[in-house]
Amino acid sequence: MFRYRLYLPLILVLFNAPLAQAAYSNSNSILIGDQAAGMGGAATAVAGDASSCSWYNPATCALLKGKSFSAAVGIYKKFDTVFGENVDLIKKGLEVNQGFFRPLPSSTGSINRFEALPDWTFAFSIVTPEYDFFKGDLTNTSGSSASSKTTLSMTDESLWVGGSLSRLISESESVGLSMYYTARSYTKSLSDRTFVSQTATNIYQEEKTLTQNAVVATLGYHKAINDNWSWGASWRLPSLHVAGTATYFDNTLNSGTTTATHNITSAASPSHIPQRYSVGVAYEEKSQYLLALDIANFSRENFYDFQTEESGLAEELNYNAVWNIQAGVEYHIRSWLKGRIGGFTNFSAHPNPDPSKVRGQGDHIDQVGWSANLAFQSGAITYTFGGYYSGGRGQSSQRINQVVAVVPKVQQVSTMLVGTSYSF
Repeated sequence: MFRYRLYLPLILVLFNAPLAQAAYSNSNSILIGDQAAGMGGAATAVAGDASSCSWYNPATCALLKGKSFSAAVGIYKKFDTVFGENVDLIKKGLEVNQGFFRPLPSSTGSINRFEALPDWTFAFSIVTPEYDFFKGDLTNTSGSSASSKTTLSMTDESLWVGGSLSRLISESESVGLSMYYTARSYTKSLSDRTFVSQTATNIYQEEKTLTQNAVVATLGYHKAINDNWSWGASWRLPSLHVAGTATYFDNTLNSGTTTATHNITSAASPSHIPQRYSVGVAYEEKSQYLLALDIANFSRENFYDFQTEESGLAEELNYNAVWNIQAGVEYHIRSWLKGRIGGFTNFSAHPNPDPSKVRGQGDHIDQVGWSANLAFQSGAITYTFGGYYSGGRGQSSQRINQVVAVVPKVQQVSTMLVGTSYSF
């Protein structure tokens, strides 16, 4: 009876959790870990690897045997983003070997146990769960009475460092708590030039930076129903804001004459990290195969990216309620070789941009993705090679030719992933 009193409050909290807010639009752009990444991110009910268990469900850390260390690294991420054109997704997907590649660490983690506390598991975790990048032309037109060129440079990234504590409360049940300290950096530089004539040029320039820190906790629960079936649930709680600052600058030049300028050197920028409520189920035939399915929920929210008394400068971000699904399979090809494949949705929480608004808005790009990798085991070491892909099309609100317009946007992101884990 005592063990039920331990986890009953946790279950009640999970199933009465409020709807979640979303800090970024597409929440499944980066898959964490090596096993979880190969299975499309379906890891809430799976005792996977040290680099992902604290992230997806800290209760599963207690199910890992012994002590271990694992790391999964994105050797490169290839961003293929096009504004203003409805390009062929299949054709663009075949150009995965072309263009610019960025290296991006994904996740590392370690599992530790102590003889004095045999039912407790301590884990350390570093993850990069959010990353978006673009550098290039939004539009480049010529030959008309008012030729124009708009260029955009944008980087949005975050780093989470923390750990988790989990406990076996019975042979079939475990609970866990993870805590992360987060850091987010966003930079944007926009140049919109309209060449009215050989002697007249209108130029708009915008520079924005956001730096934010927060603390985030995740509660987890896992239950083995029998030798084959198990289920798990996790709730990423509302984040605790630590610090956030923003800078903003823009000016407008009409034929060399400055007509408007704004310069904010320091403004408050509140942290908005999404709550995430997920439920997963898994079916496993020992030493044969593993099937897993997750459903995650994010909810409606709206906020301004920074605080200022000057109207019309801060960007209002609106988020709709959104659900995402992850599913994956792991198959034991040989005693030393495992193959994994998965699929996932990466739906946008942003609504379609409103063309009547004169300020920027969040992009609405609904995406789907797939993942695959191979895991080779040699003694206590496992090596993983593979990757994942996410892509889709939608709409974006951008300043082009001196006005804010809604234009088509296509984005595809391909990631090559390698991982290694060591058990001792």
